[in-house]
Amino acid sequence: MLQPSRLWRPRPTQWLVNGVLIISCLLTVPVFAQQESLGLWTGLATDVRLTKRLTLNANAQIRFSDNVQVTRAYLGELGVSYKINKHWEVAGYYRYTGRLKKNKETDTYYYRPYHRFYAEVSYEQKLGRRLELDYRLRYQNQFKDDNDAVVADGSYLRNKLGLSYRTGTRITPFVSADVFYRLGSSFDQVRYKAGVQVQLAKAHSVDLSLFKDVELNHSGEGSGPIIGVTYKLKLGRIGSKSKN
Repeated sequence: MLQPSRLWRPRPTQWLVNGVLIISCLLTVPVFAQQESLGLWTGLATDVRLTKRLTLNANAQIRFSDNVQVTRAYLGELGVSYKINKHWEVAGYYRYTGRLKKNKETDTYYYRPYHRFYAEVSYEQKLGRRLELDYRLRYQNQFKDDNDAVVADGSYLRNKLGLSYRTGTRITPFVSADVFYRLGSSFDQVRYKAGVQVQLAKAHSVDLSLFKDVELNHSGEGSGPIIGVTYKLKLGRIGSKSKN
């Protein structure tokens, strides 16, 4: 039996930081929802460590819009990431997306296939004992199915900057900004996000977030507030004994 002195007892300041962030997110949703349609992105992210530096990544997601009444899109993606050192990582992915579209000729709705290929490089750096800086540069190229052919749908460079704060508990607050630049055109949106990661167990966690896409240069790429819920699972090397 654990001794009372060894039980986990979070400090009052830790409860304050966690509580303020969660309450702020919950209170912000109704305010946004009164003005714009609310969305929900739910997903599952699985990482399988193949070697010390190489990891297989598989993700799935369903996206809802119109106050969570319409299934706007579903997607699945598969990729690999390679850890160069404790700061740098590179990765490559393929994503398949079914996006809800309207057929004007038949006045019916269908899910149009989209194919996205992207590569990225990421950098992590601790700022003191608790803060961590994350930067990601991504190049993505997307295609869509069109009358039994595949046509280009646009290429982007995305710069994402994030900060996370380690509270010493199972909850880690984070904020980020992701800037989208359409190649051959201009910057067309920024995605602002705030949320918390809740560590359920060594290999299990949940990300809860609230984000919004803000359009730039009259691109029409903005959105209402979106709630994000992602369950994350991390597995050890294939063939090795699991300690989870």
